[in-house]
Amino acid sequence: MDVVILAGGKGTRLAELTHETPKGLAPIGDRPILWHIMSIFARFGHTRFVLCVGYEGHQIGAYFSGPGRTEGWDVVISNAGVSASKSQRVRAALAHVESDRFWLSYGDDLADVDLPAVDRKARATESIVTLSAVQPFSPFGVMDLSPDGRILGFREKSRMTDWINGGFMSVSRAIEGYLGLGELENEVFGALVTEGRLNAHRHTGFWKAMNTHKEYLELNEMQATGELGLRMAGA
Repeated sequence: MDVVILAGGKGTRLAELTHETPKGLAPIGDRPILWHIMSIFARFGHTRFVLCVGYEGHQIGAYFSGPGRTEGWDVVISNAGVSASKSQRVRAALAHVESDRFWLSYGDDLADVDLPAVDRKARATESIVTLSAVQPFSPFGVMDLSPDGRILGFREKSRMTDWINGGFMSVSRAIEGYLGLGELENEVFGALVTEGRLNAHRHTGFWKAMNTHKEYLELNEMQATGELGLRMAGA
């Protein structure tokens, strides 16, 4: 399956890192986060990538076509423009997609998702999109309270009970008929919900987004200590 990665955003919450470079090239250790995401798919044999770029997209193209690239990946750059929506970026990317189903991923999430399980569910349910549902950890400390308001204790980084879209989506090319409805996560997914053609694979393992500078520092600390490699391997 081809892999389409949405990497066109400006990363405004990482302004100190993305003032002159795209978010996808923010380094985790000595490699950009995009490389780490692509490595997740490559471990399962998916090595043909369509990178949906926008802001400073030429830098992403230069990185993955530059000298010293030894991964053997087939990388195609799709640029729908800086102001394009996710739906418009996916539509432009479809011109380069060769497989009947393809992976769709955000350009800032790392996880040890069981990709074959996601795709098996997608094909068994004949869904147009099957996404990986995750329960992230709350960024806030949680208090345990008694009925009369006494604080019984504190819990840091408690896992949320709600599920969110963690990306790593198995998508049918039939999505093309829905992309004109509007934004991907709103109108497009909303229409698929109405038709019963949007499903989720519950992922309870490692998942972490890089949306803030704090999360960027945390991922780099995990990389420096070797924890990130272990978590990505499901250890």
